[in-house]
Amino acid sequence: MSATASDSSKVSAEHDIWLVIFGELFLFTLFFATFLYYRGLAPELFEAARTTLHTSLGALNTVLLLTSSGCLAVAVQRLNLVRPRQAVTPWLAGTLACGMLFTGVKAVEYTALFNQGVNVNTNDFYMLYFMLTGIHLFHLLVGMVLLGALAVHVGRRLSGGRHLNGTFLGFSTSFWHMLDVVWIVLFPLLYLLR
Repeated sequence: MSATASDSSKVSAEHDIWLVIFGELFLFTLFFATFLYYRGLAPELFEAARTTLHTSLGALNTVLLLTSSGCLAVAVQRLNLVRPRQAVTPWLAGTLACGMLFTGVKAVEYTALFNQGVNVNTNDFYMLYFMLTGIHLFHLLVGMVLLGALAVHVGRRLSGGRHLNGTFLGFSTSFWHMLDVVWIVLFPLLYLLR
């Protein structure tokens, strides 16, 4: 393959990455608008339901996601070191650990609500709460799979002296950071907005 064809396919792949990321952000924006629309129809119901959420757990998940993105940023930065494998692996592990803790906190929160008799059929607030946080959680699990594959990829490529696939690195890290952006909107929208 010529250098021009290789450069063209790289640009196309990067273009596809951004299409996926912006498509996901657009989808979440529609969900946010739907939430605000229904909130406008029944503000008292939404406020009463909002107060039943555990704001401290939502805040903890915010800290976990921001920490995970910080770890991931350091991992990407360390890829430029002379011995990147040893420098990258702990930071990727930290990112994944924060993702697992986020999932655990969300499970605790869901369980507490279910034990109170709250579910998707309780009212519009809870239907939208479970939908929004559930879709975000699903994306987070996909992101963890991507980052796990990236960790394996880093280990195999760098131990063999081969270069990383920049497109996969770019997609998996951009996808993870997108989850932060979405949660930074979700947290105040669901837990704090009065």
